[in-house]
Amino acid sequence: MVKQEYDVVIIGGVAAGTSAAASAKRGNKDLKIAIFQKEPYISYGGCGLPYVISGDVKSPEAVIALTPETFKEKKGADVFVNHEVYEVDFSNKILYVKSGDEEKEVSYKKLVISTGASPIIPDFKAWGEEGIFKLRNPDDAASILKFINEKSPETAIVIGGGFIGVETAEALKSHGIEITIIEGMDHLLGSIEPEIHEEFKTAIESKGVKLVFNTFAKDIIKENGKFKVLTDENTYEADMVIVSIGVRPNTAFLQGKGLEMAKNGAIIVNNKMETNIKDVYSAGDCATVNHFITNENVYIPLGTTANKQGRIAGKNISGGNDSFIGVVGSLITKFEDIEYAKTGLTLKEALEKGFDAEAVVIKSGSKAHYYKGSKKILMKLVFEKKTGRILGAQFVGGEIHPRLNAITSLIYNNGTVDMLRNMDLAYSPPFSPVWDIDLVAATQAMKKI
Repeated sequence: MVKQEYDVVIIGGVAAGTSAAASAKRGNKDLKIAIFQKEPYISYGGCGLPYVISGDVKSPEAVIALTPETFKEKKGADVFVNHEVYEVDFSNKILYVKSGDEEKEVSYKKLVISTGASPIIPDFKAWGEEGIFKLRNPDDAASILKFINEKSPETAIVIGGGFIGVETAEALKSHGIEITIIEGMDHLLGSIEPEIHEEFKTAIESKGVKLVFNTFAKDIIKENGKFKVLTDENTYEADMVIVSIGVRPNTAFLQGKGLEMAKNGAIIVNNKMETNIKDVYSAGDCATVNHFITNENVYIPLGTTANKQGRIAGKNISGGNDSFIGVVGSLITKFEDIEYAKTGLTLKEALEKGFDAEAVVIKSGSKAHYYKGSKKILMKLVFEKKTGRILGAQFVGGEIHPRLNAITSLIYNNGTVDMLRNMDLAYSPPFSPVWDIDLVAATQAMKKI
């Protein structure tokens, strides 16, 4: 067995792992660092994969940020792809790694666990057949494109109506494929406000997408070249299937080793990315994150968060003293010309967490009413009744991204609706009405305080 020694070993690359390695090297260029990555890719933009399928991104290769060779050259860390860490001895600071027939014993002084997460795939009979897919890495996107180009499917079922499911449905529809989304809950996109969801749902259905709610796929079989999705009530048939029902942290090999984990297997970390085991850090989709508003450990696996957590872990490993203030669950997506975005808590979540919360729902346009191309916006703003502190907001419509970010900035500063209504937001007819929807919402909210 080959033996190796490093100052810092990082299990997993992509967002958190590569950010940790680069940050640690910036903090101390003399550190000897290695990344062991199970996949053949070290750094890619997973959020761009649906847009590879739609053609908005030119190829699967385009989302690859750095190859192992360029990462080593530019960042200074040794990179081992197609290497799986299958055992960890925390007491003796030793990892056991395999790649094909080769095995290694690797010792470390500091360890970062950034193993990410994998799609949850139930034990469907058809899994492994040509035409049923997940979407997690560039190979998945390439396989889906190859199938579309060679088989010309006319119909597709997307199981799961979360962000990846909706974005993949949009991408498939761009190829002229008829789409059905089957979702177990009574709504799409996770913790979406009911008024916002109704608008988003109506828009998607108007584009010819069939939505099936409160329905779980019990099994999927393939007969005579067609997939059949079996549910309690009906059987749905299609030429191809995408399974997108969520992800699970890649931490099974660490169970029973003394690491504190959440119920779903996510590794619990503090604001310095430290675990409960000395000299062991964790970051990215395999770890929890602090929620800025509730101060609770939550699991919100996002590439943006992974990059920040990785950077902080790397800085602290190399002698720094940085902290992560947490997330507020900011998310944005679209289906063709209809956009959806959220930040902070929904009204229901705020009430469940003990806030004396209230909300306002506002309709407006994205530009001055007389200016061409103005798009409709529906907004819901959530706030504390006594203090006016902003707790969350959701938008659906067009040109909503800057409006959401304004609210997010205020949340991080414990901003109030009174502050928002008096903010000097930039105005010009091509960009907003005189009274932007954020200002209108804050003004109406003041009436409920």
